[in-house]
Amino acid sequence: MSAASDHGDTSLEQPAVASASCPLTPRQQTRNLLIYAGNWSLIYLASPATYVGLVHATLLKKLGFSDAVSNLPAGVYLWATPLPVLVAWLFPQVRQLKPLLMTAFLAVGSMGALATAAILLLGPAWVLAAQIVSAAVLGCSLGVIATCQWEMLGRGVSESRRGQALAVAFGAGPLLAVVASLGSQLVLGGKTEGIELPFTFPAIEYPWSFALLFGSSVPIMGLAALLSSRFLVPLPKVEIPCQPFTSGVLGGIGQYFSNRLILIAASAYILAYAGHEILQNISLYTQEALGESPEKYAGFQLTLRFGFKIVAGFSLGWLLVRTNPKVLLIVTALLTLASVAWALGVPGKWFLVSFGILGAGELFGVYYPNYILGCSPKSKMRRNMAFTSLIIMPVGFAPILYGFISDTFGVHNKTFGFQISFVAAMAVLVAAILLVLIALPAQPRPRQEDMDASDQATGARKYQKEGVPA
Repeated sequence: MSAASDHGDTSLEQPAVASASCPLTPRQQTRNLLIYAGNWSLIYLASPATYVGLVHATLLKKLGFSDAVSNLPAGVYLWATPLPVLVAWLFPQVRQLKPLLMTAFLAVGSMGALATAAILLLGPAWVLAAQIVSAAVLGCSLGVIATCQWEMLGRGVSESRRGQALAVAFGAGPLLAVVASLGSQLVLGGKTEGIELPFTFPAIEYPWSFALLFGSSVPIMGLAALLSSRFLVPLPKVEIPCQPFTSGVLGGIGQYFSNRLILIAASAYILAYAGHEILQNISLYTQEALGESPEKYAGFQLTLRFGFKIVAGFSLGWLLVRTNPKVLLIVTALLTLASVAWALGVPGKWFLVSFGILGAGELFGVYYPNYILGCSPKSKMRRNMAFTSLIIMPVGFAPILYGFISDTFGVHNKTFGFQISFVAAMAVLVAAILLVLIALPAQPRPRQEDMDASDQATGARKYQKEGVPA
């Protein structure tokens, strides 16, 4: 590998072996694939802090806030999605991908420090404020990370190896999430329910318990920033300049929604995501299902969530290689639907299995964007994936709505209130599945009118190789 290749800062237009969809050699692609998986693995390792939802809702519930307020950080996280669009507009050059990734990871780490300081030093109202600010910054920063990671995958790994990349990232990655989840269970619950360990763990009381969970994300995100600096980025001969706001952003939104496949896939994504946001209410339902505090089982819930995701990550990646992107949309939404049905109908501690099934179905957040990526030419990948982050902003109302439903219908019977919210989420998920089944083709492709000259040349070679008219 050449020195230029090692640094990834010069154009890699003439590798020893190239493919129609990626100019890098297989060895260089493998390096990018492993860094891509490593970054997601570190996000998983910091999941108690970076996955806004379970731990955040449990913390606020412990401090005496209502179901709706406890779900507020999850909503704010989803509302804070315009930044990736603005970043994609302000910094469209390929050479800026690595600096953007590194900055976003450092921002996530700084929010772990903010949350830790608030928990240790301030009262409940300030902890709530810090959680809301952190959720907003995490929504922005993780959106930028996701957008840039998708473009890294699109530019630095050939399309034929995309299933492998997703399998490694979301199969092996959750192993670290299981470690983090078991750790959070020990920290919050004092033990791992149902798991015998050869050592004892001293009880950690509030505020140190939650401070430890959020504070641990700081060095982990610093490591992810360092890892991002090692990506190999094939640079184009001519970089795209920053366009005026009206054409670059407003015009881009028009092009995004004028693409029929993207419009339908994005609508189904919104519905699937909205159904998934019942997660916080399922966690809070632990009190009614088991008669014990949700805090006691928060870490175990995360362990199940990510343990099932390990198997699902490898299985779904293999399924993508063997079938087509549409199949993955249906399977992940069905898994999410099954998890809600399980929580609604299965009593006792078996209720907790719903978190595992939900973790497997949660990979809808990978395969719906992957379908949209398949509809996007390289020159518009970053912009389209940024818009994909933006369009899920309305989903921010879903967890608060579910909390409102359980508060309203549970005035006299809390169990009934939660069950009504579960039924509402199931209806939303059924709508997502029907939309995909009826309206989307098996294989997404970019529209010819969306591609620039270089995209058209690459697309023509690829389609000719596949026997499809260019």
